[in-house]
Amino acid sequence: MGVKAMKRRTACALAATLCSCLLILGLSVFPGVPGRVDAASDEIVFAAVDDFSGPYASTGDELLKGWEIAFEEVNYKVLGKKIKFIKRDTQLKPAVGVRKFREVVEQEHPVLVGSGCSSAVQLAMEEVAGGTKTLFETGGWSSEITAKGFVNRYTFRWPSSNFAIAHSSVDGFMKLFPKDKKFYFITMDYAWGHDMAKEATAVIERNGGKVIGNVLTPMNETDYSTAITKALAAKPDVIMLNQYGAPLIKSARAVHEFGAKKKAKILIPGDGLDMLRGIGHDAIDGMYVGNHWYHTVNTPFTKKFVEKFQAKYKAIPSYYAILHYTMAKLTIQAIERAKSTDPNKIIKQLEGFKYDGPTGKEEIRAFDHQVIHPYFLSVGKSPKETKYDDDYLKVLSSAMVYPTYAQNPVVWDLKLPGDKK
Repeated sequence: MGVKAMKRRTACALAATLCSCLLILGLSVFPGVPGRVDAASDEIVFAAVDDFSGPYASTGDELLKGWEIAFEEVNYKVLGKKIKFIKRDTQLKPAVGVRKFREVVEQEHPVLVGSGCSSAVQLAMEEVAGGTKTLFETGGWSSEITAKGFVNRYTFRWPSSNFAIAHSSVDGFMKLFPKDKKFYFITMDYAWGHDMAKEATAVIERNGGKVIGNVLTPMNETDYSTAITKALAAKPDVIMLNQYGAPLIKSARAVHEFGAKKKAKILIPGDGLDMLRGIGHDAIDGMYVGNHWYHTVNTPFTKKFVEKFQAKYKAIPSYYAILHYTMAKLTIQAIERAKSTDPNKIIKQLEGFKYDGPTGKEEIRAFDHQVIHPYFLSVGKSPKETKYDDDYLKVLSSAMVYPTYAQNPVVWDLKLPGDKK
């Protein structure tokens, strides 16, 4: 763990200690704590604490749209109370995310906080969720988010982890092209990028391949020419872009403009429709792309959601919209089954829950709160193949590989009634 990560964890630990002191003194302001009186007992608050102004702002906007549809389905009411929907901007900064998370908990007492942009931000806020006993649904991809020693019982995740992404998209790619063994990474220099590179390297080496280089690029990078020049000079079989958001758009466009697709295959482990639009049909043509979900997935859940989203927003949704729609919907249903907004009772309703979801049969694993579903590998269509504006990809394969309990033996600090001894 880097120095910055250690500092973030230390800050979060101090915050948790302060919360404990407040509990002892009887001054708690957090939800689920005995003796607390809700400021607005006729309302149930859902809070989105995410990036609404930084490099992932378009992704954050998809969260809001997904939640809005989930709330409209229940007429903005649950347990006879009105749903209040608020948002706070993390600016894609861990320290800001921690501060905004704590502020919204202290001031608004939300039953659920939703987020997902930047694994560094998610890991920092995840600790605050545990310390404040607040349900947290995250769209972050870093394997650490649901890993032993990091995950707490208040945190849930629908998207696949980097472990699953690597064992699905990277492994699937290498099965398609068994002779392509030399990989070169262009990686975002932050938590998710480093974790993605680590998980992908393990899969590549297991399949007899080798990572022959890795260029780290800052979040605010505007010129990828040096990174691409280094990658091409190494003569790899595959250039892998461990990028996301605006950086992915810029790097993928640059790779295309450099003519790199003629010299190496291009693999993007994960994306979103908002990013595909920025990359464009000409650039994505022939690139290999991993997906948590795509709007052409043939399930009743997906068809209904896409229809509702298109009717409301005149656009096709990205995976980020459906993931937050799904988690908001599941949380509302759990509240109704529990007949309570007590987070501990909601947790018990969510753990182990099986349902028909965006990708088909899905399950919220009880032992680590990771939702289990397939992860897809696709290829970019040529402009001639596309039938409509958002017709970017053709799905090639899918896999569902997540760490087992033996690989990730999570032990919950929080013990609840009904737990197996």
